[in-house]
Amino acid sequence: MKIFIDSADLEEIKKYLKMGLCQGVTTNPTICLKCGVKGGIEGVKKRTIEIADLIYPYPVSAEVTSDKVEEIIKQAREYSKWADNVAIKVTITDREGKSLLPAIYQLTKEGISINVTAMTTFNQAILAARALKSARDETRRKPRYSFISIFGGRISEEQGVERAFKVIKSVREWLDLHKFEGIEIIVGSVRSPENVEYWARTGAHILTIPPHVLLKCFLGARTKETVLQFLTDAQKAMKELEEK
Repeated sequence: MKIFIDSADLEEIKKYLKMGLCQGVTTNPTICLKCGVKGGIEGVKKRTIEIADLIYPYPVSAEVTSDKVEEIIKQAREYSKWADNVAIKVTITDREGKSLLPAIYQLTKEGISINVTAMTTFNQAILAARALKSARDETRRKPRYSFISIFGGRISEEQGVERAFKVIKSVREWLDLHKFEGIEIIVGSVRSPENVEYWARTGAHILTIPPHVLLKCFLGARTKETVLQFLTDAQKAMKELEEK
């Protein structure tokens, strides 16, 4: 299982790269704003390119800002030119619930890496996977990445963590059963260390985790106390060894 950092903060990303805990990055305009990015689309472009260079060959996801098929295709074509390791985030439906698979299918056929996002059901995920696989099978220019993002946190809020676990696990089993190679599940909307622990056991290929949640994953009820005891005992032992 891989970990993607849900951030546009270069220093945060560098920190987790140095730990070996970053195999990709996910962003959106809201994340960019929170991380101090300015300058509209040009600012987002600049930051996305900086992240792409920093983490290469790992992927960075950039999000389109429209739910109209023609505009999605136009934006995605432009964004995909920013770097070879950019994947374009496209929601599974528009704001009225109409499928955006026509855009997803067309862009994937063009060899553009797509991250189908905002999914909360098994049916949405397998239909997105089917569209991605059909497009990948029909093109000679296979995209570098094809992701389906299931929002575990949002499912949990409405239907409980057990339901979220079942949806994610069932999608992974379905992909494996039908040999849908080259398509990876991202679990997004991760809210807590408990989410990480729970969904890491679903078989999802990737968890995308905000830095503040990842930081909490290092904490344990008695870890600091144990480390202090280790150091105190070691120093005491060394002192006694020197006296002998």
